[in-house]
Amino acid sequence: MDWLILALTLLAGCLMPVQPAVNAVVAQTVRSPYISAFFSFLVGTLVLWLLVVFQRTPWPPVKVLADLPWWVWTAGLMGAFFVSMTLVAIPRLGAANVMALLVAGQMGLSLAMDHYGWLGVAVQPVSPWRILGAVLLLVGVVLIRRF
Repeated sequence: MDWLILALTLLAGCLMPVQPAVNAVVAQTVRSPYISAFFSFLVGTLVLWLLVVFQRTPWPPVKVLADLPWWVWTAGLMGAFFVSMTLVAIPRLGAANVMALLVAGQMGLSLAMDHYGWLGVAVQPVSPWRILGAVLLLVGVVLIRRF
């Protein structure tokens, strides 16, 4: 089962530069990155709704949702920002530059999240090797951006 999760995660990573590029085409056609992002989220919402319906996943009680911490709802804001920003950036910076910047940002915050165990992630202390890996990623970002 681990190989399937690894393979699907790799596939998701492969699709990361494709999705904003497709959204950017829509944004150019409709002349709005936000309308494009809206339709992207609408299609995604419909697909997720179908999955919930076909899997017969029980809907959580309102009390369960109401008891969640306020900050969990910011995930939707982050998703909207991510999608909007990538589809604005891809036509200007190119897919490789945008993906390199995203990976650099992800790596930097991920190291802190792992080190401190923020948001329930497994604690993995920062080590010189992990820092070196992040620095090498940043060097990669600079090289991709410059050349």
